[in-house]
Amino acid sequence: MVINNKTIGKCLVILILFFLWGDCVRSYAFPFRAIAPGGPLPTIVFKSIDGHKTLSLAQMKGHPYIIIFWGADLPAKKRRSLKTIEAVEKLLPFFEQRGIAVFSVNAQGDDKQAIREVMKLTKRKIDVFTDPTQKAYGELGIFVMPAVLLVDKNGKVVTGLGYSHDLAERLKGEVQIMLGERSREQVERELHPLMREKPKKERDADRHFNMGLVMLKRGLPDSAVSEFKRAIELDPKMGKAYLELGCLLMEAGKRDEASVALDKGLDLEPDYVPGLICQARLEALQGNTEEAIGDLEGLLMRNVRNPQLHYALGTIFEQQGNLKKAAKEYRKAFELLNEAMKLK
Repeated sequence: MVINNKTIGKCLVILILFFLWGDCVRSYAFPFRAIAPGGPLPTIVFKSIDGHKTLSLAQMKGHPYIIIFWGADLPAKKRRSLKTIEAVEKLLPFFEQRGIAVFSVNAQGDDKQAIREVMKLTKRKIDVFTDPTQKAYGELGIFVMPAVLLVDKNGKVVTGLGYSHDLAERLKGEVQIMLGERSREQVERELHPLMREKPKKERDADRHFNMGLVMLKRGLPDSAVSEFKRAIELDPKMGKAYLELGCLLMEAGKRDEASVALDKGLDLEPDYVPGLICQARLEALQGNTEEAIGDLEGLLMRNVRNPQLHYALGTIFEQQGNLKKAAKEYRKAFELLNEAMKLK
């Protein structure tokens, strides 16, 4: 396959059609790519913000613990980091009763001022450490921020959780399972009770959201925007509607409005892959190209056969002028889309 602008252009046309046809895909739950549940942790030492105190993972063996890895370089990430820390802080009495230590680590080398800003906005009940060399970021393979890591008394990974609106309940359940207090079936049953019948407003919101997707398939983005906005009016907690709206606003060049909609949507639906893709593309448009590539490559670790992800990576590589990598991603996206169409 010859790599040139004509080739890339053809792939773009095909993948644009895919975006109009594409279905929503759920994301991963485990936010680390270099470790796995049941496995050991590398030897890493963290430092307190003043440098007078250290935290060694090797020395923690014999005691179960929780670490919150967070960052504050972007407003949305800072806000989710705060919400994650606050959610864990509310569970501190529960953890203390069970002898579980809790720490937080700024894992991406943010400056001290940014770290202190986050510390001021929390209750300061959790010790804060830093990782100036970003060793944890690489050796744990953190690709979602914030991320919570639960480790048992033998120093083995129990689980990892990304940010979500029900993080506190999920983390509490994982601790209970680890300690043998409850079974996974019991925890899952509590987290996912039998579906209740939705109120009329929510049903109407669903109808407008689905109509918005139909308008997208028909190539009518303005009508889709109207439908998603109406869905949000009826159900302000419909994260998917904010995210689809944010994607359309980004495509229309309304970056500030898109950023607001995407941030709101990801607060409500942090695992919605199309929204995560659009957020990464927006980051690239705002000049944060390397971070956007890292986010998309992290998503690909759990969604390797998602054509949207390969397409998005291709657009960013093309934006960088790296046509060889762009063509590779476009080609992969085309192959996956072609396979999917053959199965229909």
